[in-house]
Amino acid sequence: MGRAIDMEKDIDALKLKVKKLENTVRGMTSKLDELDDAVFEYEKEETVKEETKEKKDGKKKANNKGSSSNSKSSDTKNRDNKTKNDRDGDSSK
Repeated sequence: MGRAIDMEKDIDALKLKVKKLENTVRGMTSKLDELDDAVFEYEKEETVKEETKEKKDGKKKANNKGSSSNSKSSDTKNRDNKTKNDRDGDSSK
């Protein structure tokens, strides 16, 4: 009979430990859900910021179309000078 009583005590102790573990897991799950929601909201805000920035940049590019030819010609001049320097033996690239 002594063994049965010891086994009951062990079972009760194990039940308590399982309940504590279940509560801990529930708490962790709740925290993870909160963190997941927070990360989702943060990513959503960042996406909106990026989209807004892209829209603004798109408008700026549309307004600066006339000046794009000037920048292209200066890029071409820089490339030509670099090519010439490379042929002349200038090692700076």
